[in-house]
Amino acid sequence: MAITEQLKSLVEQMPNSTMQKKEDRIGKDEIKEAIEKTVAAIAAGGKENVLGLIEMLAEPGSKADCKPHFALHCVVNHPLVIRDEKMRRETCEALASQLGNEKLSAYNRSYLCQELQWAGRDEACAALGKAVLDEGATDAAAMALVAIGGERAAAPLRVAVAAATGKIRLNVIDALAKLADAKSEATFTAALSDPDEEVRLAAAAGLSKAGLPTAAKPLLAAAEAAKGWQRIQLTKSCLVLAEKLAAAGKKPEARQIYEQLRTTRKADNERYVREAAEIGLKAIA
Repeated sequence: MAITEQLKSLVEQMPNSTMQKKEDRIGKDEIKEAIEKTVAAIAAGGKENVLGLIEMLAEPGSKADCKPHFALHCVVNHPLVIRDEKMRRETCEALASQLGNEKLSAYNRSYLCQELQWAGRDEACAALGKAVLDEGATDAAAMALVAIGGERAAAPLRVAVAAATGKIRLNVIDALAKLADAKSEATFTAALSDPDEEVRLAAAAGLSKAGLPTAAKPLLAAAEAAKGWQRIQLTKSCLVLAEKLAAAGKKPEARQIYEQLRTTRKADNERYVREAAEIGLKAIA
């Protein structure tokens, strides 16, 4: 879209990188008030101005990028401050519409995801689910979906799993694990045998946090077969699962995990596991 002269004029009123002193940036009420007035005027222009700001983003760290970059952040924050849900949603819809814009640098696509991390809701999830497959924005997109949370965030991540490889696959499975997504049990279980150790550990964490009784068998088997650091982390996931099951009133299933860990962890350096299992058994006796 065309960037209006009015928007250019408003952006020009924003602080620039030459304002180095802290007191010059935020210490003077008149500067703060001027910024807020300018931001309100930009936000009043709706989606068109948000899209215009995105188009104005330039090389990260450059003088040309400084003002539109800061202005966009302030405009995203503005509806949260004034509690205008309609404006927040429309602003985030505009951001989400540009996540696949290849004219933007990877840095700026990630920047849009970062803004959605704290301002986005349902309207951002589908676009973030696609952005998580963008190698340049995958980290920020995954973090944004985790921050938004719930089924609305988990659903596009479950779709993304099939196409995800390498670092992106780790990000997707780790995000689903952080969301404790019970619908991803099959994905987590299959990923316990992934060639990437970090993916295996993320999958184990997902199974433990989801708190599903059927996860006990594959999780215990994976932990028993593992060595070194991976064995420690997988055993931790087993203990977390047992705690989750016990808290949900599923004491027989929790007891089975504790008893197996107490029986199989015989090495001196795994004494702490036996002790943790004993404590767990006493708690559900």
